[in-house]
Amino acid sequence: MNGKINKNWKSVVCAGIVILALAGCAKANLVDSNSILQDGIEYYMQTDKSVYDLGEEVQTLFRVTNLGVEIAIFDFPLAESEQSLFTVEEEGVRIWGRRVDFSRVISGFVLNPGEFKEYTGIWNMTADNGTLNPDDDWLISPGTYDVVGRLNLTGGTYIGDENTRVSVLVTIIPEPATLALLGAGIIGFLTYRKTKQS
Repeated sequence: MNGKINKNWKSVVCAGIVILALAGCAKANLVDSNSILQDGIEYYMQTDKSVYDLGEEVQTLFRVTNLGVEIAIFDFPLAESEQSLFTVEEEGVRIWGRRVDFSRVISGFVLNPGEFKEYTGIWNMTADNGTLNPDDDWLISPGTYDVVGRLNLTGGTYIGDENTRVSVLVTIIPEPATLALLGAGIIGFLTYRKTKQS
């Protein structure tokens, strides 16, 4: 019976090592990015990777480049005073947004042909409930989220939701300590089950 238990333990430990190695490989990528080209403007969104442990900071970069031959004028999406350049969505619903600092940014900017402008931000994996009060924020759950950058190319005023958006999909997994506890629980359950059957 001891031989059977030892064999089962070895199988479970090997499976756990393989799972941890695969999780490590999935997180090893450096950046995840997406871009779209519209009206001679490239909108580029990037996160520092595509798979994160729960609680990590998601570093974002949003860049807009004028690839055309004419001057491009941009307005920040100002449908609401708290509208953001960066937002995070879960299944199409906004759960977090970086606020535009209106004391430093007036209403937009101009790009000459060949010029670009970049914005960086950090998402701390909280949902902000659509309010400006940080006291009612909460830590999100593991899952898949869209990190979105948006701007409005304009010759006039912002109307509706006509801003150009580009997004990157990120996956949030339980932190390693949680995975280790889960693995230990599964191993314990399997061992108990095998010894009970013997």
